[in-house]
Amino acid sequence: MAPRRFAPKEVLRETFLTQLAVAPDGSSVVYGRRSIEGGEYRTRLWRVPMSGGRTEQITTGDADTRPRFSPDGSTLVFISARSGKAQPWLLPLAGGEPRPLAEFAGQAGAAEWSPDGSQIAVLAESGEDRFRVGDPEKPTARRIGDLNWRLDGVGIRDQFTSLWVVPAGGGKPKQLTGSGYEAIQPFWSPDGRRIGFLADPRPEAGVLEQPQVWSLPVGGGRATKHAELRGEIAGAAFSPRGRLAFVGLDDPTFSGATNLGLWVREGSRTRRLGEELDRTFVFIVIGDLLDLGALAPIPVLWPDDDSVVVPVTDRGACVPYRFGLDGSVERLVERDDAVCTWLALGGGRLATIASIEGGACDVYAVEDGDLRRLSRNGGSWFGPYRRDPERHAVRHSDGHEIDAWLVRPRGGRSNGLVLQIHGGPHCAHGPAPWLEMVALADAGFTVLYGNPRGSVGQGEAFAKAIEGNWGDADESDLLRLVDWAVRKKLGTRDHIGLLGLSYGGYMTNWLLGHHPGRFAAAVSENPVLDLFSFYGESDYGFTIAEHVGGVGEPWDDFQRMLEKSPGALLHRNKAPLLLLQAEGDLRCPAGQTEIAFTMLRRLGRTVEMVRYPDEFHLMMEMGRPDRRVDRLERIVDWFERYL
Repeated sequence: MAPRRFAPKEVLRETFLTQLAVAPDGSSVVYGRRSIEGGEYRTRLWRVPMSGGRTEQITTGDADTRPRFSPDGSTLVFISARSGKAQPWLLPLAGGEPRPLAEFAGQAGAAEWSPDGSQIAVLAESGEDRFRVGDPEKPTARRIGDLNWRLDGVGIRDQFTSLWVVPAGGGKPKQLTGSGYEAIQPFWSPDGRRIGFLADPRPEAGVLEQPQVWSLPVGGGRATKHAELRGEIAGAAFSPRGRLAFVGLDDPTFSGATNLGLWVREGSRTRRLGEELDRTFVFIVIGDLLDLGALAPIPVLWPDDDSVVVPVTDRGACVPYRFGLDGSVERLVERDDAVCTWLALGGGRLATIASIEGGACDVYAVEDGDLRRLSRNGGSWFGPYRRDPERHAVRHSDGHEIDAWLVRPRGGRSNGLVLQIHGGPHCAHGPAPWLEMVALADAGFTVLYGNPRGSVGQGEAFAKAIEGNWGDADESDLLRLVDWAVRKKLGTRDHIGLLGLSYGGYMTNWLLGHHPGRFAAAVSENPVLDLFSFYGESDYGFTIAEHVGGVGEPWDDFQRMLEKSPGALLHRNKAPLLLLQAEGDLRCPAGQTEIAFTMLRRLGRTVEMVRYPDEFHLMMEMGRPDRRVDRLERIVDWFERYL
């Protein structure tokens, strides 16, 4: 049966799976399922047997997330906003209504059971304001002295998150960490006497936070540092016998091109596992039907005391690997069309939320080198519109291959070729679907996307090929993809469009300015235009000058900063350009798009700016449903008009 045509309004039928937990005996999986009701998101918890069978909804709140089984499997702790703010709740799985675990003054974000089930560690706001002057609800001002005062997707960080502990039977929460730094990812020691967490309590964290592994006695006291890397640690866990495994970045330059690695610490000895793979140990494949919330913290799972399971991104796929302390390496999912996001382990059984063969995500059991589907209420809505991308390897004259995917137009006849460029730049495309690509293909366009140099999943050298020189090797690879498509008669030279978000927006504007007349139309979303203003406007803009242009700080070489800014040559562009901007974006703020709009409008070029109130950087996945529909409609309409 031929796929049905995907219209942008079909987004309102979307279901989206997020977070999961496996029962301690491995018998079932609980996961979050987001749907759209009355134009708003609703997330409830569902359960499915590990053996397969009927799924059942087990909570009825509007925002129920982060499920965790008690050690005996009888109770679930989860985070819910049913009381008006995010708090920990308990659900007896034998029957009965959820009840609050404890009431925190601020928002809670995670909860983890102690090994004996008697206590629960909770991450919640510290209760101490960092910046607000006067009434917290209607502050007179914010007095800010640190660079970590804001974060895209969060907003202004008026309070840090602290580590708390609460008796599992309920009671008054006890705060374990101070209010002056952020506590991340609680995990228990096997004897239940200490709680591990990630944090950076140094004064220097006010400039750049680089969390390391710490622990505290459950009764409170002095924190102990267990592990440290030259960059940051992004996930950690103790083994059943107290060994520590952690994933992180051993690079003080904070480069996303450097592989995140896996280390194990036994006593005073620390050693790295799996470095010979030359891959990054994190889920970093991009798509608007993949839950990018699974990026951090990175799951570190101990199936036994002698091996560790972590996600690995490899040439567009992301699958779990098992690393033995004896040096063995085992890929647990052999297929190359799988993108696994969340991972969970229980009773020796591993489960994941994954997209395979271009479909939307569902829950799968990881078994015998493959994925066995458990749920069918995640990706079934997308089934009628599914258009499996074709995978290609495009040879470059420099000697490497560019992994690429092609989504062919409905009916076979193309109205034009659209090159979609991923963000990052140190992320990856893969076989997982993008709604904008499906919508464009069903409107008659050929969509091409790939992993140019700078992308991860093909080795550290490949990712580092653009370090200090964005717009050079990556430009060459993107133009090679276009030339390949034209030679294959997938498009004609006078009907080629560009589409990209974030770094994809950077390269869209870069190509328009450096190759005027080469492209017929373009859509740029939340881009970077000017590196100097970006340095101060973005939540992490001050970290990228070295990586974009090889400049330590902007004042070290203003000319280089200008040369590496797409806005420097964008005035040469005459192709119609649609600018999409999330107004609340703190990663690539609205001022960047305004530069492009003002420049081209002053020159009388065809340009339009569309702004979405309040939305953060990843509006394409997490934005208000009607805004996501509007975005897709405008992308399709722009290329229909001008390509």
